[in-house]
Amino acid sequence: MDYIQVTLADKIPEQAREYVSARIGELDRYAPAPVDFAWIGLTTTTDVILAHARLDLKWDEVQAYAEAGTVTEVIDLLHERVRRQLLTMHN
Repeated sequence: MDYIQVTLADKIPEQAREYVSARIGELDRYAPAPVDFAWIGLTTTTDVILAHARLDLKWDEVQAYAEAGTVTEVIDLLHERVRRQLLTMHN
């Protein structure tokens, strides 16, 4: 991916930035076109971590949302949802 922007809420540990960048960044191999830009946001409520990803491809946009109890879990769930959408775009 050419560019990944990660936004973290105050309560999300900084280490999440590297993990989410690596997990989402590896998904460009599934994309039907080059991924020009990816934006990932991680926020939290009192009891859940929320994640939102948006990938801009040449003519398309992929968005995915996830929520889970831990940062790692929400990032892995987000990764799977984005991957599934990218694979679907090939069919």
